[in-house]
Amino acid sequence: MSSSIDTSWFQEYLLIILEPFFKKLFFWETDPVRIGKLIRFLHHSIVYIIGISIILVHTVIPSYFLLCIVYLACLLIWIQHITTGGCLSSKLEQRLIGDKTSFVDPILEVFNIPITPQTTSGIVIMGSTLVIFMLSLELCARTVLTLNSYLRF
Repeated sequence: MSSSIDTSWFQEYLLIILEPFFKKLFFWETDPVRIGKLIRFLHHSIVYIIGISIILVHTVIPSYFLLCIVYLACLLIWIQHITTGGCLSSKLEQRLIGDKTSFVDPILEVFNIPITPQTTSGIVIMGSTLVIFMLSLELCARTVLTLNSYLRF
């Protein structure tokens, strides 16, 4: 017996709100499939931008302030994944395009894991949880080091 919280009603409610929002945002496009592809493009772009930002904050630009911004963005995304049981953007893309492909499908295929809505949501939640956990540890460590340098006498 599994004890999981049903978040499908909340997810459906948010999708009902987001769909007209994106249709108005992409006002020049009337085809729902093309709107879904534009949302998929934005979704993938955001994932890549955050990934590149995480790499930059650890290599080229080791700024505490930038780490806080990246952490806040990842935290908001993680909260969205936890509260809705997956990625709203993927669900909206799938609804508008009419397919079931997800951002994590290639990962599941590589490891021969069956591609189901539960496995894709699980991988998304586990991945974002791992990222937020690691960034939390680093943010705590950098905060202690920063405060330590300010409080030295």
